[in-house]
Amino acid sequence: MLLNIPISITPELIYALARMGHGDYLVIADSNFPSDSIANNCIVNIPIRVHGKTSAILHDILQLIPIDEYAQQPVCVMDRVQIDKELHVSAYDDINAVITQKRFNLNFVDRFDFYQQARGAFVIIQTDDVLPYANVIMYKGVITPI
Repeated sequence: MLLNIPISITPELIYALARMGHGDYLVIADSNFPSDSIANNCIVNIPIRVHGKTSAILHDILQLIPIDEYAQQPVCVMDRVQIDKELHVSAYDDINAVITQKRFNLNFVDRFDFYQQARGAFVIIQTDDVLPYANVIMYKGVITPI
């Protein structure tokens, strides 16, 4: 056991985060995301059950690694499909609340472009989040000496 590691960060996830380099990116995926058919490296992350799990894990990850300041779109979510354009997506609000604390903006990516981009992710973290569109891509930034 380690001190100061959030409970949502499993040993497998710590290992993946430590291996990521600047410019690598990860996906935090909701329970409906097709992770196994897309991912080269998928971690099932279900140590706790919380509402808005995607944003909670993103928050916890940001305690350990920074967002890439140099990426064109360092944090992206899957955009709603046309039939859902009127749907209020609370996952967007939750994710945006986390990244605006770090002074980043939310970017929207078409569903199928999101899937294609996810294929190149260093790791996909599959959650049990049931909120619609609770999928996020985040690029890892540079960790500098203190």
